[in-house]
Amino acid sequence: MKTRIALLSVALAMVAATAGAHHSTAGIYEQTLEVELKGKVKEWRFINPHPSLKIEVVDDKGVTHEWDVSYGGNAVAHLKRRGYSATTFKAGDVIIVKGHPTVLKDAYGLLIENGNPTKADGKPYP
Repeated sequence: MKTRIALLSVALAMVAATAGAHHSTAGIYEQTLEVELKGKVKEWRFINPHPSLKIEVVDDKGVTHEWDVSYGGNAVAHLKRRGYSATTFKAGDVIIVKGHPTVLKDAYGLLIENGNPTKADGKPYP
């Protein structure tokens, strides 16, 4: 019986560690740096396991970059509770997002948190 409990404990610990690693943003985003981007929505995919927002941002040299904006481990159900839907963002909408850029400087990814993005006039979504 003790062996079974020990094995079950080890199995549960491994599952918990795997789930935590899957949803962790550590090492992917520069948590000590926050940037603000203004760009046009290219695509909004309100699907599981993670909704996807792509925006086109023109840098200070006039070059357009496509940024992948992540809500972290949020699934559709989490965002629905906050008022998001499949029609929250439309292609061409100009939005402002604040968040943590990817550690890889040429990856053009951004992790955002509560309270953003906002519309170009500063009004919050959704």
